[in-house]
Amino acid sequence: GTKFGKTESGTVWLDPELTSPYAFHQFWFNADDRDVDTLLRTFTYRTQDEINELLIATQERPHAREAQRTLADDVTTLVHGEHQTAQAKAAAAALFGQGEIRDLDAATLDAAMSEAPNATIPAGTGEYPSVAELLVSCELVASNSAGRRAINEGGVSINNVKVTDEDYAVTDADFLHGKWLVLRRGKRTFGGIAKG
Repeated sequence: GTKFGKTESGTVWLDPELTSPYAFHQFWFNADDRDVDTLLRTFTYRTQDEINELLIATQERPHAREAQRTLADDVTTLVHGEHQTAQAKAAAAALFGQGEIRDLDAATLDAAMSEAPNATIPAGTGEYPSVAELLVSCELVASNSAGRRAINEGGVSINNVKVTDEDYAVTDADFLHGKWLVLRRGKRTFGGIAKG
């Protein structure tokens, strides 16, 4: 297992300058089912009955992650406030195709994309690599041919809009807040391309 209190990139901090509210929320949301009972008891103000109900709900519908969702919401609200918790939840929903990505503010999008595989391409040229090349750049596929195959199979989106043409040409208008393209392959794998 991994050491509690660590992410892949290092320590989880309370300071939003060191760990964004999005990354903080995701840390708690991704808690292992075996740990969530102890974490709820230790880090929230939930009653024993509330915790038991959450644990039962999680056992009955593990995919809903009700206990982890409550843990993440409660701890993030306690540390960062309701507004930042709402922003973190909106970012997660949008990045996983369940919300409107264009509604995220620039700071929230920056924080979320810093946690994902990403690459930077030069700004100002007006011409950008193919979607397949962009997928390779942010490590969502291993090769251009794999990228084209994923597009042709309907498994690629840019900013939550499905790409159906492997020859689709990215334009400046595609970049959110003038900076980010959010690429998704399948339902759960996403990465970013920053214009910089």
